[in-house]
Amino acid sequence: MKRGFLNSAKGKQAISTQAPQAPNVQEKNGDQPPLHPTESSPASVSAPVASNKNDINENETKSIQLEQNPDDCKKDQRIVHHLGPNSDSPEKDIWTANQLIEDAPSDMLDYELHELICSTQPAQLTNATRETNPDGWTECLLTGLMKQTILETPLFPQPLSQPNHSRHRVGDASHKSTTLKPLPGLYATQELDMGDLILSERPILIVPAMMRVGETFYQTLSELTQRERLDVARNQWQKALETVFARLSKEDQKEFWSLRDVHEKDGKKRIDGIVKTNGFAILGLADPGLKDNLGAYTGVCLVLSQLNHSCRPNVERYWDMPSFSMQLRATRRIAKDEELTVSFINQFEPYAVRKKDLSLFDIVCSCQSCKNWIKEVSLPGDQLIKRALVQISLLEDDGLENSPYYQDCLTTIMVCYVALGDAKMAMRWGKKLGKWELCKFGPGSGADYERSER
Repeated sequence: MKRGFLNSAKGKQAISTQAPQAPNVQEKNGDQPPLHPTESSPASVSAPVASNKNDINENETKSIQLEQNPDDCKKDQRIVHHLGPNSDSPEKDIWTANQLIEDAPSDMLDYELHELICSTQPAQLTNATRETNPDGWTECLLTGLMKQTILETPLFPQPLSQPNHSRHRVGDASHKSTTLKPLPGLYATQELDMGDLILSERPILIVPAMMRVGETFYQTLSELTQRERLDVARNQWQKALETVFARLSKEDQKEFWSLRDVHEKDGKKRIDGIVKTNGFAILGLADPGLKDNLGAYTGVCLVLSQLNHSCRPNVERYWDMPSFSMQLRATRRIAKDEELTVSFINQFEPYAVRKKDLSLFDIVCSCQSCKNWIKEVSLPGDQLIKRALVQISLLEDDGLENSPYYQDCLTTIMVCYVALGDAKMAMRWGKKLGKWELCKFGPGSGADYERSER
């Protein structure tokens, strides 16, 4: 399938929800890079993965319940916003916002649905360490509704599934390239087959993917101008991130600051910059009723953050809600010492779009998909055209002209002729593509293609 088709108007599916929309303040992304990966996060909880005989803990069915008294566990923190005139400012009508932090029991659930809280998941004793709990835990900035969803997940919290022997190693940071491979990378320590579990890891931090403030505070902001609302919201968002970050252990804070920040200015990193650079979208977490991916969450993992990008990735991430962890599995056969790579962006986009998206991460991809046939002098200019024509012939022999693969081949040929500067042939195949879309989708479809009257 041609890259870019799944991102077209006809390739997308509208996802609707009956849940009411909660107000949010969103900062325009403009010069900010997208979180990787970029696909939207469904609100449904992800299903368990198929078992693998080489993995341990994969067939666990009994939930590990927290036996400690909730009073002995790390407490939640409610973030209470207060907005009022700034008495320290000589100018009138200057507003200031403050956050008041209130402790709450770790098992509390009766929060306002869209109230932002800080919570440790799974719940831990106040004196817990990585030595006493090697599976780790996650400091979360999330809504009361999302905490309720997590705690109501069947079998939560499960232990992490891990292979019997370590299947990965971290690369040598001293040999990494600035833009081609900005991270040390992860490498296979043995040959892997498709579906093999490589590792599971709980993020050290989970926060909303977009800047958000609480519903009550948003109603207060409605009294301000748009510029004032944005300034106050940014300030409150940074304070909220600092609050949840302060819950990390000193060791985790140090590891967090060592991660890459493409927004770094004057040698100074920011929490939100590191999150945007290293955060992976968590497909099992999303607040319902929020459009345009506003309900999504992102997680920062210390080990998985070392993965480099490729438009031809050989591993995939999966969010396992019962164990509250990100699982990394092989998507094809991987040789020993081969680098493990994921895609930071939508890999189905055309080359030019992928290149632009990756530039936001200060990355220049050198995979085979990016060394395309237009720039590869050793390949003939019509190589992709010939391949598409072969596919068209096979489809026509089987009477499958109505297949979406037939449309994909037509699109490929048209785009190739455009790239080669052959306007006449591009027009010819564009007309054929337009007629195919007319038959499939009716009048008004394929309006971008020049074609004869219907």
